Amino acid sequence: MNATVSSRLSLLAAGVLIALSCTIPRVQAENIPVYFSHKQWYLVCDNTLTCRAQGYSPDNELYSVAVLLTRFAGSSTPLENQVMLTDLLDNAEALPHRGTPHLLIDGHGLGALQWADEQSQRWRMNATQFSAFLRALRRGSQITFQDKWGTYPLSSAGSSAVLLKMDDVQGRVDTRSALFKKGVKDESGVKAPVIAPVIVKMRAEEAELRVMNAQELAFYKPYLMNSLAEHKDYDCTEERLDNPELPWQIARLNDRQSLVSASCWMAAYNWGEIFWVVDNEMKSPAQRVTESGTVYNNGEIDSLQRARGLGDCLVRERWIWNGDAFVHSYAGNTGRCHLIRNVGTWNVSDFVTTVVQP
Repeated sequence: MNATVSSRLSLLAAGVLIALSCTIPRVQAENIPVYFSHKQWYLVCDNTLTCRAQGYSPDNELYSVAVLLTRFAGSSTPLENQVMLTDLLDNAEALPHRGTPHLLIDGHGLGALQWADEQSQRWRMNATQFSAFLRALRRGSQITFQDKWGTYPLSSAGSSAVLLKMDDVQGRVDTRSALFKKGVKDESGVKAPVIAPVIVKMRAEEAELRVMNAQELAFYKPYLMNSLAEHKDYDCTEERLDNPELPWQIARLNDRQSLVSASCWMAAYNWGEIFWVVDNEMKSPAQRVTESGTVYNNGEIDSLQRARGLGDCLVRERWIWNGDAFVHSYAGNTGRCHLIRNVGTWNVSDFVTTVVQP
């Protein structure tokens, strides 16, 4: 398993978010992602300067809640909120009977929440509730949500540092739009959003991988194995690369290039395949895309890894075929491992692109 991937997965399980490396350089943007955490609050600002702050219940709280605060870069951009209560890891039978959650500040009810997305069971606070919520965070007041199941406490520990960092990243400190350290400055100095890199997705001739025939295996495998041995910077095991029950696969991309994949590594609850773009006549070096791919489909390679065995937090990456190479198009995660949802809580990106058709 790629050491950097392994490190990031273990740190995500502990609540710390760091960058995930890849073997082909990402499309470059003007800003690298920003990661910051303090106590029960976490911040990720992606390459467009969109920032997402996450707050959670105290550790080991059975009835846990997560709050996501999202703000795009630029002047006059609102702060958006979403609230998600634990489903006790997919207690589907009880979900319809839990009722609408209410917001409470220091035990005083402030009314029912509204749906943000009913299908994914995400709620949001209205403007009045949200203003009271932000004041409560700054004061360190008791913030809870309540439904028919029970009461869900939200920790404010770390929120001040995280909101101040969000303001700092977006250039809002001491401005009237600051979340934490408000001032009298106007928003003329607030940072503008960075335009996401654009990838033109090209059609791949074969949308799915197929098992190599004997002739293809004899042609491609020795060269690719030698290239791995020469560079010595890979984490695949020979046990998997040479296992006849884990066949090498190929998909034709165009008349010049093909995509080759082979099983690379297996861990306790994750696995990864190595992907190369190869010259059909092997006249030019192969391009290694990733060692942690999990699926190829119609010109896209995806990687989906669990940060821990429960599967309540995931790390995702994607590469898009642009006619010459697979270009890194997305990196993100589903938030902290906190027993909110089986497949993770939020979609927190640290690298995004705009994918267009030719």
